[in-house]
Amino acid sequence: MCNKIFEGQDTTVSRWIQSRRLEACRRDLLHREAANRTIIAVAHRWGFTSAAHFSRVFRAAYGMSPSEWRDSHGRQGVAGC
Repeated sequence: MCNKIFEGQDTTVSRWIQSRRLEACRRDLLHREAANRTIIAVAHRWGFTSAAHFSRVFRAAYGMSPSEWRDSHGRQGVAGC
């Protein structure tokens, strides 16, 4: 059923889900309240169980590692940013 929704799209159900999870991780990595969480703890929160896999797919999606993202963009205190 779900595959029919994506028929004719340039993605699959699993890739769409993964991109939503990656976006949530990317957002959480910037939150001040997550500053004490490790990167893999953030990844685990969103369903990534392998640090290596998470790092690979994050880099493929955003062109930098999760730690580079966190370091280069600082942390913001506003939830939802």
